Amino acid sequence: MTQEMTHRILIRTQRMKEASDSMREWMLPLICSAIIVVIQVIFAPILSIFSVVPNFIVAFVLVLAIVRRPDSTYVYAFVLGLISDLLSQTPVGLSSLLLLVITFVLSRAFEVLDDSNIAMPIIAFAAAIFVFELLFMIILLIAGYQGGFIELFLQRVIPLTVFNVVIAAILFVVMRRLPFAQPVNDAWKVSGGGGFR
Repeated sequence: MTQEMTHRILIRTQRMKEASDSMREWMLPLICSAIIVVIQVIFAPILSIFSVVPNFIVAFVLVLAIVRRPDSTYVYAFVLGLISDLLSQTPVGLSSLLLLVITFVLSRAFEVLDDSNIAMPIIAFAAAIFVFELLFMIILLIAGYQGGFIELFLQRVIPLTVFNVVIAAILFVVMRRLPFAQPVNDAWKVSGGGGFR
């Protein structure tokens, strides 16, 4: 009888742990998203350099695309993109669309790329943020935003890319330490024997 009770207790403990892990899996990114929005509202305007305001939301979504499974990341990309548009007074839906496309590309790329070394994600962040900001600027120019291409490229795209890559790198280091990071893909890692797995 004691063996049966021990078995039941172990099963209950395992079920409680699974429920706790499941709740942490969806709750922690939600809490982090709320924190990032608050940081964007309160601290981003203070951190502006030469009237370039960093976008913590874009950096957070791109980091989320690398450290989490893509299925839930798309929802965060869409909702946080809408919030970013509402906070920055740009056409509503533009950031959502661009973030969805870039999140899709990043999540697919990191299914095979190694994200255990920080160099690969930083290169990916730089490329993704540059493309995001460039497309964002081009669409704003088409929509009638006042300014020249070269002027906006030098005064908006380049500084925002550098600023947001630094933020994304910091967020990546912090978020890798949090328990919601998915296990790294070991398809391209070299095993102890020297061959690929």
